[in-house]
Amino acid sequence: MKKTLLGILIGAAITTAVFAGGKSQNAAGNADGTVTLSVYMQMDLASPQYEYWPVTLDAFAKKYPNIKLNFEYVSGEQFHDKFQAMAATGDIPDLFTCYAGARSSYILNRGMVKDLRPYLTDAFKANYNPAIWASPQGPNGEIYIISPNMAVCTVIYVNEKLQKELGLSAPQTLDEMIAQVPAIRAAGLTPLMFGNKGQWQAQSLLLSMLVDRMGGTSWFDKAMTGAAQFTDAPFVDALSVIKRMVDTQLFPPGVNQLEGPEAWGAFVQGKAVYLLDAGWRISALKGAASPEDYAQYGVMAFPAVSGEIVKGSSAATLGEALAMNAKLSGAKADAAWKFLSFIYGQEGADTLMKYGSVPTFKLDYSKYSIDSLNKAYITLINAQSMGYVIDAKMDGEGVNGVLNPGIQAVMMGDKTPAQLASEYETWVAANDSHRKK
Repeated sequence: MKKTLLGILIGAAITTAVFAGGKSQNAAGNADGTVTLSVYMQMDLASPQYEYWPVTLDAFAKKYPNIKLNFEYVSGEQFHDKFQAMAATGDIPDLFTCYAGARSSYILNRGMVKDLRPYLTDAFKANYNPAIWASPQGPNGEIYIISPNMAVCTVIYVNEKLQKELGLSAPQTLDEMIAQVPAIRAAGLTPLMFGNKGQWQAQSLLLSMLVDRMGGTSWFDKAMTGAAQFTDAPFVDALSVIKRMVDTQLFPPGVNQLEGPEAWGAFVQGKAVYLLDAGWRISALKGAASPEDYAQYGVMAFPAVSGEIVKGSSAATLGEALAMNAKLSGAKADAAWKFLSFIYGQEGADTLMKYGSVPTFKLDYSKYSIDSLNKAYITLINAQSMGYVIDAKMDGEGVNGVLNPGIQAVMMGDKTPAQLASEYETWVAANDSHRKK
């Protein structure tokens, strides 16, 4: 969409207002029957990523002309800096971007966000990927947001052409994938392309999924609060799987010196049969590969691991979404729910899909022009359960300062899985906010 059209749509669909906090009207709305809602949103409208948004708002305005929206858009850390100042005064907007976790603790811990469970009937929830409801977002089971997307962090991309040329089939277990290593390396190729120079990749894209396979979210919930420990078998065994993957030469040489773009770039160049990456990598692969090469890419779940108790899961974290001020009631609460259920319901999901994003709302995908890889990806994630992404659940200081570099050390043989597990548990027990509640 051209910038000129984007500007026209923005002007037609929304009113942008700068405000200090909610300053909301009474619960009944305005005297003329209209209801005005203030919205504080984490978004950069200049980014092509958000071209769908003015179109969505225009459609909402046509359906609900009596609901007026006053927006303030702020992006990056400035959004959080200003919102924390609002929260400190106790005066926040009617609707606002919220994260389902520690990132929005400055409003969640103050009880400022409305629990949406009274609105979430079983029939309503059945329209979505069940993973978005799988974990409560608050201490008493609260649901604060309807996430329109999930960051799925563990996907195996397959070069099916190379696979066929080598006479290989899709490995059902990690043992079967490891058994393919000699044939793949004899052909001068990397079995499983992966880059971990940034350190977060092994934790977010691999360890998080393996911990879920070995212990499930119920174990992780206990480990967060101290009812279990990160020295327990699920965590140590998951780290041991990563070490085995290194030792059996699944990964490329120098995996810990390889940047993510270098890794998936090598896959596009036909240098690897498999690629370990996240679901969001599809658009980059499509942009970099020739149409002929892209057409023969496939996806699969990470293969089964010996000792796993959760079968075929990935790891994912919910994308941010608008939430409601806990103080909203009456006509304002009704209007706010109409807006949320529209933008995150079928109408909003339809627009998202037309602009190239796969929403959590279940759609009839046959109505859309979707390439083969995206079709396969949609089928895959709709069949998977989703475990936690560790750095979306635990305090960042421990993940970034202890766990991420520690995984690299385990991969290089400088630490054992048990040593790293002990170091991380020691840090969590002494410092992590989940243990201090």
